[in-house]
Amino acid sequence: MLNQILLVLYVIGILLLSLKLKQGTFSGFVISDRNITHPAVIGIAYMAAYFSAASFLGGGGYGLLAGLPWVIWAVFFHVAFACIAFLVAPRIWASAQKYDAKTVPQLLERRYDSQKGKVLLAAIMLLMYTVYLVAIFKGCANLFQGLLGVTYVQGLMIAVIIVALYYVIGGLPAILWISFLQGLIMIVGAVFLYGGLISSGNGMTAIWDAIPANMLSMSGAMVPWQKTFGTAFAISLGLLALPDLLIMLFSAKDKRVVRFAGIYGPISITIYALCIFSLGVLAYGAFSQEQLAPYIANPDGLVPFLATSLLPTGFDSIVLLAAISAAMSTMSAIVLVTTTSLTSDILKYFKPETTDDKILKITRIVGVVIIIVSAFFAIDVPQLIVPLVSVSMGVIACCVFVPLFFGLYWKRGTSTGFIASLVASFGSIVLWQLFGNPLIHPVFIGLLCGTVAYLGGSLASSSPATGTDN
Repeated sequence: MLNQILLVLYVIGILLLSLKLKQGTFSGFVISDRNITHPAVIGIAYMAAYFSAASFLGGGGYGLLAGLPWVIWAVFFHVAFACIAFLVAPRIWASAQKYDAKTVPQLLERRYDSQKGKVLLAAIMLLMYTVYLVAIFKGCANLFQGLLGVTYVQGLMIAVIIVALYYVIGGLPAILWISFLQGLIMIVGAVFLYGGLISSGNGMTAIWDAIPANMLSMSGAMVPWQKTFGTAFAISLGLLALPDLLIMLFSAKDKRVVRFAGIYGPISITIYALCIFSLGVLAYGAFSQEQLAPYIANPDGLVPFLATSLLPTGFDSIVLLAAISAAMSTMSAIVLVTTTSLTSDILKYFKPETTDDKILKITRIVGVVIIIVSAFFAIDVPQLIVPLVSVSMGVIACCVFVPLFFGLYWKRGTSTGFIASLVASFGSIVLWQLFGNPLIHPVFIGLLCGTVAYLGGSLASSSPATGTDN
């Protein structure tokens, strides 16, 4: 009953905050009119929007299969890429300011003077973010099912209602502030779970001694180390290039805010990643093989099991709110960038006379439609969350990373190179996923092909696009 009461209070709280931050203009809805002055809000919201229910459930349980390599590589890449992301963040903010860009496709369009490239990137984002949302809805439904005692479909319906309401009302300002609060809850929940597991196993030394040797081998346990390495890299790459994170940087009032956000973001990401990604491996030292057997078959169910098994009544409710926060913060940000890509970037390309007021109305409606469609496809998702997320995030990250980072630092990049990199990244990842060596993650192929296509297309073009920012 306590979990249900906390959930109701939680929903009421975020809806009231959404109403307080309600936006009446398209610019306010999508980038908060660039008026966010608190670095902690951007830094911790960045963490919360990045780590979804897929990380909380899938990332926590995946160690049951992948063993110690998952902990090492997932934590290392997340911390390293978080630091790089915030080192580059001031330059990204300056570029968005210079081009008055409200979306990532719009930023790249104006950098490369390429409307076709903008539309192509927006279409890729629409497709792959919908796949990503399916994975997050799956994790959210599993969460509600495990901690509230509802059915899987009922869990999906709860998630749809919550996300749809505060997305439609508040836009990016609500997403930022609510994600900031959700991020704090996520960190507390992750620390409680980690601490509860260590305590249950009578300390780290006792747990470590009880973990089977094959789970501590860097050659990999049930998952080859190469696959674990690629999955961790592909997911972490999103920290550098996912549009739902980059728009948070766009919202900052000035460079100072972005620079200081670089303190809060990496620290919160480090704490969360270390606590959550360790759970699957450490569980072997605190529970018997018989107790863990059901979750080896379904790792996504491990975290709800740990919360209800390890924590006293009331504390498991904090984990419930942490996992819900992880899901809601990510879904709301993804829905925002997906719908604005469809309406502002694609619709306005075909109907440039459409006013911003009309675009705002359409954006709200389309967002709800995307939420419902994603939830519908999540009704039956046989795959584990982590692999599904790594591919969908990897495609988006590759397609954005190459033209964005080259565009920031290399003046010779052209529209031809931009479009060529999108086609090469997307096409090579899809083909490798279908026909390539499963031990080599498709994202490595996408980065390589996208970079070669970008450089080749740009050098072959007759004139460079607009210069970069300094």
